[in-house]
Amino acid sequence: MKLPSIGVKGLGGKLGSLLPRRKRKGDDEDDDDFEDVDEDDAVSSDGDDDIDDDDEDEDGGGRKWRPSKRLIIVAAAGFVGVLCLGGAGWWFFGGSDDAVEGQAPSADAGSGAVIAMPPRGEAAGMMSPPSQLAGTPGAVATAGPNTGLVVPPLPASPDPALVEQGPQGMLPKIAEDGRTPLQAYARPFDARDDRPKIAIVVAGLGLSRVATEAAIRRLPAPITLAFDAYASDLDVWAAEAREAGHELLVGLPMESAAFPVRDPGPYALLTTLHSGDNIRRMEQVLGQLSGYVGVLAVHGSAFGARADIVRPVLTALKERGLMYVDGTEGDETVGPKIATEIGLPRAFVDVVVDSDPSKAGIDAGLARLESLVRERAVVVGVVRPYPVMVERLRAWAATLESKNLVLAPVSAIADRQFLP
Repeated sequence: MKLPSIGVKGLGGKLGSLLPRRKRKGDDEDDDDFEDVDEDDAVSSDGDDDIDDDDEDEDGGGRKWRPSKRLIIVAAAGFVGVLCLGGAGWWFFGGSDDAVEGQAPSADAGSGAVIAMPPRGEAAGMMSPPSQLAGTPGAVATAGPNTGLVVPPLPASPDPALVEQGPQGMLPKIAEDGRTPLQAYARPFDARDDRPKIAIVVAGLGLSRVATEAAIRRLPAPITLAFDAYASDLDVWAAEAREAGHELLVGLPMESAAFPVRDPGPYALLTTLHSGDNIRRMEQVLGQLSGYVGVLAVHGSAFGARADIVRPVLTALKERGLMYVDGTEGDETVGPKIATEIGLPRAFVDVVVDSDPSKAGIDAGLARLESLVRERAVVVGVVRPYPVMVERLRAWAATLESKNLVLAPVSAIADRQFLP
């Protein structure tokens, strides 16, 4: 901001006209306490000529008090200083986001992580699309994958060797060299870490822009993000989440016992469909985005209890090199057992952390996870993107180091839970 140029003498004349005047009797013209204004100090404007005219004292023969040059200079300097401070404050507090886009990464108070955040896009509240993030230098991991001190971005996806064109879009596949999408897209985790491990999956992302952006930007990177198959711009969200270091799942809707009152939508796997139709629906889901390690089964209390229809679906997942995370409702699910039998990497949800979505309820769910993990060594919790969720997860995650517990991506939990 350009500050206006202000002359000290001109400002002094203005201030002098506002100061109180009084008469001194018996003063000599040479009195040192009062100084005449030299012609050089006079202001040429019409308004200031009036001040000079008032300087004559016709009645008392005395002189009117004038501020000294020193007082004028001090007052003018103070006034200019106030203007400078005000301008600096405006620039600091009112500047645009562009002024700080290139600043160094700052510490994330909730997770203890250092995150190099991408620049914001032009749309209010939106993060930059992946094409703008491609050249953004990521943080360099220097302290190991489990410390949470540094958050490196995950490699860009899709890997051309790990996708194929299907009728419903690009689908994951096992590469010719044997690499699987699970191996390629998993967040690194040091398997030698012997602390009890807690995996958190945030489900249903992508439907709310605000909730999705908050989860990507503010949650600790070891937390796994699961995107809803019905959300839009999933490839954009997936790229941004991986740039922030998060491992991904895609939600796979299944028929619940409350169907059709609770309709899981047109991609849902149903008990009334043939296996081929359910696999085609699953491929529709898988084609919505790329860069994920597997699927999170949602709803599904009816579908998940039917071994005859679950097995073909899980076999198709194995053939694509993915992981299966069972988040179905009810205690009758057969998915984890079948996955173990066919060699499909699997995990299952131990605790729905936000079954009571209040602040106290989420805290109680997290405390339940801590209690279980000390008995079982590994546990998985799922939460939904409620507004209070980010705050509570950040605060809780910051306490795990002191409790000798560690957050792990869900891929690090694969095949480590005992079947119920």
